Amino acid sequence: MLKAEERNIDCVESGEGPAVLFLPGSYSTTAAWRQVQRHLSPGYRLVTSSLSGYGGTTDTRTTQDFGIAHEVQVVQALARHIGQPVHLVGHSFGGTVALAAALSRSVDIASLSLFEANPLPLIRGLDGGRLHDEALRMSQAFEAAVNSGEPDAPARVIDFWGGPGVFAAMPEAVKTYCRETAAVNVLDWRTDFGFEVSAQNCAALAMPVLLVRGGEANPAMVAITNTLQGSLPDVRHFAVDGAGHFLITSHAARCAELLSAFLAEVA
Repeated sequence: MLKAEERNIDCVESGEGPAVLFLPGSYSTTAAWRQVQRHLSPGYRLVTSSLSGYGGTTDTRTTQDFGIAHEVQVVQALARHIGQPVHLVGHSFGGTVALAAALSRSVDIASLSLFEANPLPLIRGLDGGRLHDEALRMSQAFEAAVNSGEPDAPARVIDFWGGPGVFAAMPEAVKTYCRETAAVNVLDWRTDFGFEVSAQNCAALAMPVLLVRGGEANPAMVAITNTLQGSLPDVRHFAVDGAGHFLITSHAARCAELLSAFLAEVA
């Protein structure tokens, strides 16, 4: 555990070498990357955290103040602790936070790896805003469901990204954790939609980027990754066959293979 300005931040470390900092997504803790790390090539200092409100990481956001700067501050604190340039890796909302940290120019980032990152404002202007607005309506219905006490409100989010029935098939302990942190996820959606990011912003990022999505990603995710692929100047893009949004657990070995090859190239 890391202490930063009276805030607790999850920090799990192992190994030696170039630093690789892993950020999980919503409803996740440091355990989310464990399977990928087991398959990863050796020779790296692996540092894993949790985003605001998950695991042991303090949430400094409120319903009135939910800007993505709160999440970037987590990355900044971890980077100061690491004390060397980081290869920053994020999944889902963790990928969005990783992108925000890169755009903030406040963290020394050697490379960026984004697995199903979901910065939804990137697709606000695509297709008349249809995909963006569908996601926004879903998030608003999810927030209303959480506020009304709907027991399985997280299924709305999990199945939006993963497909029908994904939440129901999860282990009961995982479903319980999702229920317990549903209010945190409400803030995640507000944070994501409030993130001021554009393709033009991304075009200014010079570091090498690994961009990975599931081969069975939902249409919004396909549009997001296509936009990132078309705007980032130094990008390698892959779609993992047979995988959906939760590819870092369902296809951990393939994700580790892609990440290992990328790090071997740029580290």
